[in-house]
Amino acid sequence: MPKLSKLYAFVAGIALAAGLVTSAAFAKDATTLNVGTIVTYPPLEFKDPQTGKLTGFNHELLAAMAEKAGIKLNWIEFSWSDLASFAPLNTGRVDIYGGLMGDFPPRRAAGVNFLDYMYEPYYLYVPSVNADKFMNPTALCGKRVANTRSSGAMTAAVDKWSAENCAAAGLPAIEQLGANSTPDQQLMLKQGRVDAGYTGVGSLVQAKRSGGDQYTAIGKPLARTMYGFSYLERNSGPVKALQKALDELIADGSYEKLLEQWGLPIEDSSIGKSSLINAGE
Repeated sequence: MPKLSKLYAFVAGIALAAGLVTSAAFAKDATTLNVGTIVTYPPLEFKDPQTGKLTGFNHELLAAMAEKAGIKLNWIEFSWSDLASFAPLNTGRVDIYGGLMGDFPPRRAAGVNFLDYMYEPYYLYVPSVNADKFMNPTALCGKRVANTRSSGAMTAAVDKWSAENCAAAGLPAIEQLGANSTPDQQLMLKQGRVDAGYTGVGSLVQAKRSGGDQYTAIGKPLARTMYGFSYLERNSGPVKALQKALDELIADGSYEKLLEQWGLPIEDSSIGKSSLINAGE
């Protein structure tokens, strides 16, 4: 063989091998699902800093469902913006998302389905050292509350609560101050710039897990986001098997035990007595 032909054959062999390696990340058999996940929202989806392994409530729940259903899971990490675009689902790079995606009608209208598995409740909260001052939640009326400015739903929820519980009783309204994130809210609390914050239970649970009982939720949740494992209709077959497995985990108490294990409030986070499909409001 001429030297040039040998070179072409060598390059082609390298290209073929690289293609096989690249496709291996997405290769699966009939009993394997590619699962898209993020690793930045403890205690729901994150990497254990000690072991580097994926863990969290969402991960453990879907793994338990898959084991019951006889399905293998191939976890693939993405950024939040990648998952939120639904490109990994639409391009077939993944078959299902590993959770943390709110089940909202506009998303379903775009062709995405949800196997609903939990709620994330959102609470007004204060530093635990001040909790006694707010035993009656209306003590927050007229106070400054840090809220994530990028979420219209979060600011609207606090405005609604203030109107119903403060203005209606002739009390001064809550004053909302914009924050970039929950950590930013907590910095504002430490600096004394605000009296309270408003965030999802996941952030409160993680703060407790990492730094003790620093914050206390006040009253009942103002709102709840229903989370679902997202999938397209073409993957509804294996999802039905996963749904059956989830119902069995709910029935035998394993589901509530997982909520409790990860510090999530059963009353406010549980999906209920059976799983749901596309039930988010």
